[in-house]
Amino acid sequence: MVIRSSEMVKNLYEKPVRFKNQKYEKLYKHYHTLNILYSDAIFPPTPSSIGSTDVENVKWSRPNEICSSPCLYAGVNSKSVVAGHMSSNWIVSALSVLAAVGELYRKVIPEYRQQEWDSENNNYVGIFHFRFWRFGQWVDVVIDDMLPVCDNELLFTQSSAQNEFWIPLVEKAYAKLHGSYEKLADGHLADALVDFTGGVSETLDLRANDYSEQEAKCSILFEKLVEEIRDHSVMCSVITISGSSHMGKRTEVGLCEGRAYAITSVKKVKMWETSLRKLFQGRETFPMVRLRDPCVDGRISSAVSKSSSAEQNDYAYSTPQLTRLLSKNPEWSRIKDTERERLGLTLDHEGEFWMPLEDFVSNFNELIICRLFNTNIFTVSKTWCEMVIKGEWSVGAKGTSQDRSGGGPTFTYTYLRNPQYMFDVKKDEEEIVIQMLQDCPAVPFETSGLQRHLIGFIVIKVEENRKYRLHEQWHYLPTVIAVDHIRRRELYYRGYLCRGRYILIPSTYKPGETGGHMVRMFSGSDINLRVLNRDEPRRNIFACIGHKSVWVTVINIKSAENLKTKTGGCNPYCIISCEGKKARTSIAKNTTNPLWNSSFVFYRSSTSKPLTIKVYSHRALLRNTFLGQVGIPAPLNHEPTLLRAELSLDDSTEGSLELYVLTDDNFLTV
Repeated sequence: MVIRSSEMVKNLYEKPVRFKNQKYEKLYKHYHTLNILYSDAIFPPTPSSIGSTDVENVKWSRPNEICSSPCLYAGVNSKSVVAGHMSSNWIVSALSVLAAVGELYRKVIPEYRQQEWDSENNNYVGIFHFRFWRFGQWVDVVIDDMLPVCDNELLFTQSSAQNEFWIPLVEKAYAKLHGSYEKLADGHLADALVDFTGGVSETLDLRANDYSEQEAKCSILFEKLVEEIRDHSVMCSVITISGSSHMGKRTEVGLCEGRAYAITSVKKVKMWETSLRKLFQGRETFPMVRLRDPCVDGRISSAVSKSSSAEQNDYAYSTPQLTRLLSKNPEWSRIKDTERERLGLTLDHEGEFWMPLEDFVSNFNELIICRLFNTNIFTVSKTWCEMVIKGEWSVGAKGTSQDRSGGGPTFTYTYLRNPQYMFDVKKDEEEIVIQMLQDCPAVPFETSGLQRHLIGFIVIKVEENRKYRLHEQWHYLPTVIAVDHIRRRELYYRGYLCRGRYILIPSTYKPGETGGHMVRMFSGSDINLRVLNRDEPRRNIFACIGHKSVWVTVINIKSAENLKTKTGGCNPYCIISCEGKKARTSIAKNTTNPLWNSSFVFYRSSTSKPLTIKVYSHRALLRNTFLGQVGIPAPLNHEPTLLRAELSLDDSTEGSLELYVLTDDNFLTV
């Protein structure tokens, strides 16, 4: 299935799918009419909804049984998110980011004003609904408001405001979507951000890429941060932890381990514009990052690893203290708050602080970027064309359409049996973004299915007129993108491709592994993403009625030398003709020795008739100049053969072509 971004598709995406076919409006109306509180039979208040963990003295209570005046919101900000005794680290961080970015929680919590408590008007019936983006569509999840408590304290994530309940209710809906609270234990913050936004996430390992040791890399990273801030991406950084016992602990410089720090601004300050230039001799500019502390209220975020109040006071630095402590340059601590404001290092929210970029990359392990691509053509900002395609890795008889699980590129004999998706880049250069996700069912399998596959993908530049699946990757078909296999739900790539035709091949690491996947591609123009199903052209069994292809020929035109023209500048291109079909290379500008490296595939029925290559020089306003031609017999040779062919024009030689030619009577060799 292929979906292209348009107003119709946009409406399709915004219309949510009902999880378990539960319709909030219908259920609300029914229970309101009966004047009784809703109880969800699909996700009941029983131990099975928590998981296999045996927890004693668990009671399920509604918010009005926990406090006297419950509400959905009591002022939303990141400091309101506090982990409970059984919270998952990544869910706590994801909810902190969700709380800090207002436009995000409006996506997750539809009609949030109407869902607010209204007991006085008898509109409260104990039912709520929330939305999450899952595998290409928004899913609407209905829950009741019965929450697991122990000694009248919530077991899972909660708000520091006792009467605020949007946090535990969103978490309960997310747990229902996954099958239980326990199923939330294994996950990644990047996945939750995608589920909350419908965006595309990228995770950068700051330690593995040596940003703290390489100044050039650090500079590139800063420019990336500037661009992402401009594009309104959601960014956060994390100090990764090895176990739950470290969750929420402060480092020696005051940062909270395991929690997500939202990046709210970046700025390059110039010291020579202030009186501080003498303090920083040899350093005129400083790239700075502004962060928002998720633990600004000083509470340790995990009840599992509670520390003494004295220890909390020792490590819970204030915002000004954090700003001064986090600096490799001792002179930085001498800057007063008034000087910071003069430098433009202002704060918009409680809990924000500025950090030099060099300290940022030294203290944090991961940087997670969730991009929200604008596909609305009526806005003034840059717009993207979005295309979505869903497929699956399946096992079946060899050579059939069900034989679509060939493993990774190391399995050379089976790799090209994987699903193949073709697209075209029509500009000289096009920026593209690729997101590939594997389908993780809401209720995973009981055993090994709980583990996600190792997944990866490659992109191959193929013949410019190819119509059918690729069966052999010869040397003239280069791999231009390779994303290594990793055990993650989502993979990401962003970069540029030149003009041409390409095939994207998603794969699991081992052959025979099955499951669904989805590819999303964003580009500046329509790249016509589509599925390749057929292996070869249909063979005409009535040969007397039409032509019957018996050979396949591939021509890879590498280059030309010593082309001659009498009309000044030379802008050469080739036209290849075979049995009435034609194809052409791109135009090489201002050269008599062009390099094309363009490939074309033809299916031939007349094996005695050679292919013809004609070379022209492009002229903008006048007729193109004919530079010469050559006939290529292309007999059977079964593997690419290098040829140097002389061009002829008026019985004289006018330069030469260098090309590879492959002809075979087995269509599955190309």
